[in-house]
Amino acid sequence: MSNHNQLRKVTDESIILSLLSSAKETALEVFVWRLVGESKHLANVKIESVRKARNDFCIVPISGHEKMVQEIMSSQNFVDIYVPDSAMLLRCNIRQTEAPVRYYVEIPNFIAQVERRKNLRLNVHESNEVSLKFDKSISNPKELTQHFNKFCFDVSAGGISFLVSRMESKFFKINDPIRNIEFNFGSYKSRVSAQISLVKEIEPDEFNGLTYKVWRVCCRFSQIDQITQKHLEKFIFERIKDELHAINA
Repeated sequence: MSNHNQLRKVTDESIILSLLSSAKETALEVFVWRLVGESKHLANVKIESVRKARNDFCIVPISGHEKMVQEIMSSQNFVDIYVPDSAMLLRCNIRQTEAPVRYYVEIPNFIAQVERRKNLRLNVHESNEVSLKFDKSISNPKELTQHFNKFCFDVSAGGISFLVSRMESKFFKINDPIRNIEFNFGSYKSRVSAQISLVKEIEPDEFNGLTYKVWRVCCRFSQIDQITQKHLEKFIFERIKDELHAINA
């Protein structure tokens, strides 16, 4: 299934420079990554400086990531970089290394950004990697509470969606809150709350693999701590390598 993201290529030099400068000034989280066979190597850095006159910028490893950054930056003349907050993907030539402290890379001729969504959205319906456990109540006419244990249909740093049956759908109405959700992805577990933004019927077809009609419940997070959100961004990023390769197509 599609990840629902569309990458647009940005070639305007002033926009690229502005995005990099903004990432530096606001100390945005930045990842450098490298794919070796089926193994993904990922490390955390920050942008220390941007030098327009020299057409380069400097990245420095976050404490504890020095060794991994050095491994990623070695044995090749370029590095792939991802900035989650701006959905910015770029491949940069390595100009100078002062390992393991800092690295200078060229400002690229173009970058790629994810269109249509602020957050990268990952389809996880077939992998069952992201699960939810929560209680939901309705009053119809008397109050009824049911426990739900669901795998996510898709997930982003801003929200989640999952599928329910016709009988279950009566518990989910637009703008309803879902509180105290046990949220599991990869090996990470946390508690979040969300608000329902859309409830949509989905008919089975040749692409979604469903055998009967279901309802997709889309939610945006109303409460999620920063540590969980960062773990979630990293989880999503590590699983979208196919789209990241598209920046060089």
